[in-house]
Amino acid sequence: EANAELSQIYGFSVKYNLTILKGEGHEQPAAIDDNGIYQIFLYTTSYRSGVARHELAHVYFFEYLRSIGFTPNEIPVWYHELMAEGFQSLHSRTRIPILRVAFYDFTEFDRRYPNKDDQSVFYGAVSSFAGYILERHSYIDLTSVAEEFLQEGDMSAAFSKVFGSSLGSMILKWRLIFLLPYSPFLIGVVLFLYLLIGRRDKYWRKFPLDLESLREDEETKNRRAH
Repeated sequence: EANAELSQIYGFSVKYNLTILKGEGHEQPAAIDDNGIYQIFLYTTSYRSGVARHELAHVYFFEYLRSIGFTPNEIPVWYHELMAEGFQSLHSRTRIPILRVAFYDFTEFDRRYPNKDDQSVFYGAVSSFAGYILERHSYIDLTSVAEEFLQEGDMSAAFSKVFGSSLGSMILKWRLIFLLPYSPFLIGVVLFLYLLIGRRDKYWRKFPLDLESLREDEETKNRRAH
């Protein structure tokens, strides 16, 4: 199903082998072998249909880049994952990400992946942002962004040309939408802090500042010093 869908999106088909390995590891689509076949390796601990869709989306995007004369290394890591997470989420519900996702700068990962502790937040942010885009645009538009970026070398300009908004602007809008369900909680926190500060201020007002006493104390200290 995923293969047929991607073939329809890109207008070509890719030969691939899917190998399931026992144990735990990082799933990864390998390079094309000598017969022009992509090798995809998944591990039993993480194997599920969504992961297979994710890795197959990588493979098709790799082949798309080859077809227009570029290599995968010329595209930022985070954008590769945006393509894969976007396709994975087209027919599968994603879990509600944690709040930290909204404040995580996934775009800093151009040439490397985040460390293991941050990977769940990274993928959560990318997946959520991809979902935001695909609710408003088509999946094929993401390939247009990639092509514009490869021609101009500016991701923000590529977003502006395809989507009508810069990358930074779209991320800001996504964050606002993402935080909307949390707004009652955030308002509650702000109100709590406001009341807490107000009460503390009211408490300290019981002890008026006596400037005259402070001056006398300062003069006494000065006389002792001499």
